[in-house]
Amino acid sequence: MENHEIEKIELIKKAFEFKSQKKYKKAIETLYKVLEYQNNDNDNIEILYQLGELYLLLENYDRALDQFQKALSINTNDQDCNQKCFEIYFKTNQFNKALKIATKMCENIKSAKSYYNYIKTLIATDKKQDAIEFFNKLNEPIKLDTDILYLISTISENKKEIMLKRILELDMYHPKANVEMAKIEYERGNFDKAIPYCINADEDNAEALYYLGKIESARKNYSKAVEHYIKAIELDKDEHDFYLDLAKSYIDVSWLDEALIALRKSINMAIVKNNNENIDEKHFLSGWILIKKNEPSKALLSLNLIKKDSKLYPNAQILIQVINLKNSNLAKAIKKLEEYFKTEKENGILLDTLALCYKELKLYKKAIEIYKQGLKIYPNSIYYTLELIDLLIDNKNYDEAMKLIEEFSSEHKNCASIYNSLARIYYRLNDLNKAYEAIKEYIKLDKNNSESYYFQGLILNDMNNFDEAKTSIYNAININPLIAKYYSQMARSYKGLNEYENALIYAREAIEIDQSEINYKKQAYDISLLIGNEEQIKHFKKQLERSEKFLKLRK
Repeated sequence: MENHEIEKIELIKKAFEFKSQKKYKKAIETLYKVLEYQNNDNDNIEILYQLGELYLLLENYDRALDQFQKALSINTNDQDCNQKCFEIYFKTNQFNKALKIATKMCENIKSAKSYYNYIKTLIATDKKQDAIEFFNKLNEPIKLDTDILYLISTISENKKEIMLKRILELDMYHPKANVEMAKIEYERGNFDKAIPYCINADEDNAEALYYLGKIESARKNYSKAVEHYIKAIELDKDEHDFYLDLAKSYIDVSWLDEALIALRKSINMAIVKNNNENIDEKHFLSGWILIKKNEPSKALLSLNLIKKDSKLYPNAQILIQVINLKNSNLAKAIKKLEEYFKTEKENGILLDTLALCYKELKLYKKAIEIYKQGLKIYPNSIYYTLELIDLLIDNKNYDEAMKLIEEFSSEHKNCASIYNSLARIYYRLNDLNKAYEAIKEYIKLDKNNSESYYFQGLILNDMNNFDEAKTSIYNAININPLIAKYYSQMARSYKGLNEYENALIYAREAIEIDQSEINYKKQAYDISLLIGNEEQIKHFKKQLERSEKFLKLRK
């Protein structure tokens, strides 16, 4: 074998190594070097094909197409290159060009794949009748190809279900037919019939997992629904928008931060894909969550995006008016909401907003009454139940809250929020061991909530277990580094360990984040006294005195 042949083979091997390592650009550079050698036409076709594949992996469709077309200039009937050109044209909505290639492939290669491409393009160009007529002329064995049958089922509304069942007789694991049947049975409310179709579609089928999520959500198993949606999103690679349903399940279990993230992703996807379906609902839910998070300016931005002809527009206006009123006069906002409430007693958003206003004024009894009324209208609402539990705790109705938790947890054992509520009750009753065990259970179910790690750290500090407290608070800071109280609590841990210099670093950080909180300045001053550094003592004493003076003036 000549030296240049050996070099060429080594370069090809290297290119495939780069491809397996996902170093696509390096693989491309290497294959271009291979083309510099004098090759026969068949070798060049293969190298050009591989270059096209690499450009596809980089989603550079123009360059990929260029490589496949170069290969076709050598052999116009190369099946693999024609197929790739067809796929690129179809993916980039160049359907006329795709149809031209599909027609050519049908003439040259009379196979199920060629006929599938042709029918698929006829449907995409809205030539449905042509597609059906072409299908009817096919020979019987080809007509039994399940992928072709599935295509025809998509344009045969009257016979759709019959055709889908015929496909599943031929191939019980056909993914698309199973998903379609799952969708049909889900929409009929036949969840037990829908589940086997989802399972048969394949455990890694994103749409099947999505419908399993919708079924679990309909059955009020929101935590399980969240699991299915997240896995569907991971597998789907943003082909579909599953984020809105994920956000709704997060809301149902009161994971509002997670819900807001999911809604933002859903809105971004809608912008990229120019798809405004459900966009008003996304903006409305975002606005509602931002109000709950006490971020009125951001909430207004979301709510003002809702169109006037939307069904959600009246409710959005209620929320906007409340935000505007709250900024100046919360009591006036409540009065306005109470006026709405006289005529709209079953408006869930109104109930929740009125209760929120009562809660902000610490009128817990009134807020409790509102949520109890809401539960009469929506008896299966997890959100209302969890809000009611937390309000009962705020109002020190611990026995009633505990009873409600017991009833709720019998059906929803994996709902993280109930363990947070338990921890709050035990902490207020000064039963630190039980509070600690409860918050540990919460963290097992939700490892991404900074507040739970902070609360765990607070409990551990109260138990004088400063080392473990430090670890827990570090987790809180790692998830959300912009919360002043986390740094103050970390300073407390270091102070308990007699590591005063480290304690002061964190106390300073708390002050830096929130200049208005006098307790952070007092903490820093106390720690500086323990260190004995006169300059630091003077500095924090001055800060403390200024804050105390400002508070007196405000009073």
